[in-house]
Amino acid sequence: MRFKLEQRELALAAALALLGFILTSREWLLFLDGLSPFQGLLVYYMILYGSLYLLSRMDLVVFGFKIRDPLQTLGLLLVTFAFFIVVDWESPYVQIVTKGDASVGAVSPVFYQSEDGAVWFLWQQALPWANFEAIRLLTYVLTPLILALIGGYLASGKVRFGV
Repeated sequence: MRFKLEQRELALAAALALLGFILTSREWLLFLDGLSPFQGLLVYYMILYGSLYLLSRMDLVVFGFKIRDPLQTLGLLLVTFAFFIVVDWESPYVQIVTKGDASVGAVSPVFYQSEDGAVWFLWQQALPWANFEAIRLLTYVLTPLILALIGGYLASGKVRFGV
């Protein structure tokens, strides 16, 4: 098996990491906290549409992509998971930023049942000494970067296992 990432796969991973950094900033989350549910949903779908459009125009996401083997499906799944980490905002991190504390009432396990919630929980458990900002960067920047690199590699169909 030969490991090789092309420029567009690196650009996709970098774009997801950048989105993760921007869309989890304190300012962005406080802006969202001031919106109504409808306004927030509209912003969310504008981001989804804009991201898909720009990524496809940059040849980083190809519509009409034909799946040829299960590893490509896994690769696309990892890229999708990475994307939703940076745009779902369903973790205790959001509660902490918007309300100042994740323990307001009882923290629902639902916070941890999303892509970013599960990854936040994983990093928090793996590195209990890590501070809030470090876990943010690990969850919203490093993890999507790594998943997008692996997913892009697998989705491109370059992986071949010889029997």
